[in-house]
Formats: sequence, structure tokens, C-alpha cells
Amino acid sequence: MGGVIDFLKGIFGGGPSAPVDSGVYVKVRCNACGEIIQARVNPSAELSLADDGQSYFVRKVVVGRQCFRSIEIELRYADLRGKEISREVHGGTSVD
Repeated sequence: MGGVIDFLKGIFGGGPSAPVDSGVYVKVRCNACGEIIQARVNPSAELSLADDGQSYFVRKVVVGRQCFRSIEIELRYADLRGKEISREVHGGTSVD
């Protein structure tokens, strides 16, 4: 009987809680068409150690659905938890 109840809880939302999203979200506006594009950074998997040996960085290239121009985003972080220290956007502007 417990298996049936657990199954029903899973279907109707009474089951285990959803995993926590640890991603960092970045929004940019395309300089060409104005579309806002969102990118997700996973700090535990995508950050690379910077040349200074102390900070971390990630470089993302995103493409919107309107004009298909690429926008390069480079983010620098103080630590692996995603504390941002700088942001550069080429081909667009930062929205947040």
C-alpha cells in the first residue's frame, strides 16, 4: 500500500522536494535587435581558474532567436560559490 501512496505523492506534488538550482543567471540585451537573452552558469562545473590563480572565470557565447548574432559574456568570480567581481559583454549590454 505504501508504494501506491508514494507513487501518488510523486504525481501530485507530495513527493520529495525538487533539487535546488545553484545556477547563476545572466541576462543580456542584443545590440543589434534588442532581444533579451538569458544564460545560466553552473559554478560547480563551468568555472575555470584564472591566470592570477585566485579568481575564476567563465566565457559564454549566446545567440538569440531574432537576429542570430552572437553575444560573448565573460564573467569573473572571486570564488566557486559564484560571487561575481566583473562582467564584460561584447555584442550586447548587461540587463541585470
